[in-house]
Amino acid sequence: MKNYTIQKDNNENIVVKNIYCIGRNYSEHAEELGNTEPIEPFFFQKSLPSLNTTQKIFMPQNRNIDYEVEIVLLVGKDGVGTSLQDSRSFIDGYAIGIDLTDREYQNQLKSKKLPWLLSKSFSGAAVVSNFLSKPINEDFWLNLNGERKQQGNFKQMTFSYAEQIYFLSNKIPLMKGDIIFTGTPRGVGSLRTKDKVEIGFGNKTLKTITVSSAE
Repeated sequence: MKNYTIQKDNNENIVVKNIYCIGRNYSEHAEELGNTEPIEPFFFQKSLPSLNTTQKIFMPQNRNIDYEVEIVLLVGKDGVGTSLQDSRSFIDGYAIGIDLTDREYQNQLKSKKLPWLLSKSFSGAAVVSNFLSKPINEDFWLNLNGERKQQGNFKQMTFSYAEQIYFLSNKIPLMKGDIIFTGTPRGVGSLRTKDKVEIGFGNKTLKTITVSSAE
């Protein structure tokens, strides 16, 4: 069976076990999509084959794909958070990622009260940079063709890292190698073939990606 791996800044390769994503964790993003702010965290998953550590996004045919830039956490141990303070100890790395979404299909599934998995899990739909050991405290961002489209800061989250880990791990025990997409700020939009996408934080670019038609 194929292993899906990410790389840390010390060149260590980590096998990814699960990809979790919190929904509507930035109030302005929830508002721009016409959603209410949640009163407790809720999560969905992406499939392992959606993990994308390359410099390419391949657009699925006949589908409109949106970008959502996020801080991504790496889980460094198995278990369940016993408190908010204990939950922080699960974090073993920080990356910038893009949760790619087939928005039209997602809306169709939502209208039928069905899970979002298939709108979030096409090949390459979970883009991540290499993982850093230090927290990302500066504003993180996404540029599209040289123009800043999204910018946010972890302080704007409705639910903190610790709150997310505590809630999630008490529903599904976490595993070393799990990664968690922690929410996107306002400004999501659509990608087109030949677009150039850059993601990073502060004045540091972590990843430059080109958008191509599906192979």
